[in-house]
Amino acid sequence: MGKFWLKFLKSTAVIFLIIIFGVNYSIQKKKSIEKFKKQADENFFTMDNNISSVNKLLNILETSGDTYYKKNTRVGNNNFRFKYIPEDDLYISTDESERVVVGVDKISSRWSVKKELDMSEVLASSYDNVIGVMPDIAYIYYVSNSGFINLFPKVSDDKYSSLKNIYKLNFVKKELFSKEKSGENESFWSGIYKDPLGEDLLISRGAPIYEGSTLKGLITLGLKSDFFVKKIDSDLILEFFIVDEDGNALSTENLQNKKVSKFYDSLPQKIYDKRYKLPDMKPCDIEKIGKYYIYYEQCNSSPWRIYYVTDSMKLHSEMLKSNLVFLSLWFMSLVFLYGALKRKAVVEDSQQTIEKLQVMLRKSDKEIEKDFLTGSYNRKGFTKIANLELERMKRYDIDACVMMMDIDFFKKFNDTYGHACGDFVLRSFVRVVTKNVRLSDIIGRWGGEEFLVLLPETDYKGALLAAEKVRKMVEREVFYYHKQSLNITVTIGVSTLNVRKPLEKAVAEADAAMYRGKEDGRNRVVGFQDIMTKDVKWKK
Repeated sequence: MGKFWLKFLKSTAVIFLIIIFGVNYSIQKKKSIEKFKKQADENFFTMDNNISSVNKLLNILETSGDTYYKKNTRVGNNNFRFKYIPEDDLYISTDESERVVVGVDKISSRWSVKKELDMSEVLASSYDNVIGVMPDIAYIYYVSNSGFINLFPKVSDDKYSSLKNIYKLNFVKKELFSKEKSGENESFWSGIYKDPLGEDLLISRGAPIYEGSTLKGLITLGLKSDFFVKKIDSDLILEFFIVDEDGNALSTENLQNKKVSKFYDSLPQKIYDKRYKLPDMKPCDIEKIGKYYIYYEQCNSSPWRIYYVTDSMKLHSEMLKSNLVFLSLWFMSLVFLYGALKRKAVVEDSQQTIEKLQVMLRKSDKEIEKDFLTGSYNRKGFTKIANLELERMKRYDIDACVMMMDIDFFKKFNDTYGHACGDFVLRSFVRVVTKNVRLSDIIGRWGGEEFLVLLPETDYKGALLAAEKVRKMVEREVFYYHKQSLNITVTIGVSTLNVRKPLEKAVAEADAAMYRGKEDGRNRVVGFQDIMTKDVKWKK
């Protein structure tokens, strides 16, 4: 009788195992696709945030050049000496420094050119610090309309002959020679191109420098392809494509071949055959084409389209891993029924491992300078980049303002719809704020639902207008969470910041003004100077 029940137990266990395996396989397939989307989102947000940091660094250099001309700075004591290199037909600066100034023709001795050389040296004084912050920058160079280049870092002598090729780059010709001289500084992204001084593929971020309405030259950051590739870190992403405005693609295969190719020409054949589906995709869409899954994102800080690709094999491997875990647990249950009592120890050991990983993740999260949830700076990162901006303010004796923003009745979103909805509200709020402030403005999550914005070169009245614009746009936007429409309002406090007032005091004043707005009914902008004036009148 005992043998019968043992066989019955084995047969029942096998049948039940097959049923559970099929159900679990279906569930894990859906989870694997969601995991692929999550990994793509994480990589995308990391890359987009790093692109935003490049924009900030370029803006600092661009502003330094504009400030130099606006202040009508006199020519300094930079006495450049050049030697002519006949075999390269170039004029090279002879001073010993980490940068090199190159003239494609003999450099004019006119006062305006000397002044521009001086200005390029002002920019060059920051090059080392910029690459220190962003080591993925291959080159920083100022390309002049007067026929010279200020390049950092200095290249070896055998590459001097290639320096003229910088003027032949399509984006340089377009921005420097074909651009209408409107006097408006419009920063730009280049397409994907081959390094004229090497073999790698580069993408450049640049901006024109004007003296009045006269275009003087371009300040350009050349980004290494590693800047994009090393951000793609995933066990499910098979391939990715960064597509520029001209339809050229940066992918793993292109980087290995060191060759620029069109996006469609880089696709696997089965995707290429149905490429007509790709233009109809919207951000965060996932499309299945044959055995491939394609996830699409659009950069907020650049004109690029990003496509992440995986295939059924990788998803099946992920599902098999999950089912193997399930099978292992089921097998351990059978072993338990036969007398093995080690299952509890295995579970406890697994729990300890999970707890250690959670501790490591929390420690890692504290060390980063970006708020992963919203993509804005966290308090540490905001303070760091704000201090860089304050140093520039001290150098040029300019003022700024800060805005303290708090989402009204934020707790009701968590209480009514759950914490996932609260996270959605925070991300959506930062997206709206980012669209309605300047590129030079710095956004940071100060804590909970409170956010800070630093407004460089902005007076008190201008800051109040900027804050009111943000308040109106947040109030006007309708957000949809799981088909549920949500309306958000924000209360904003404004305070001034200058070289005589530390950042901590300006933040405290903006915070006090924001709380006065909360007391007065929320969904409003309150300036600290205004409440101080009202309080003084009341006391009198």
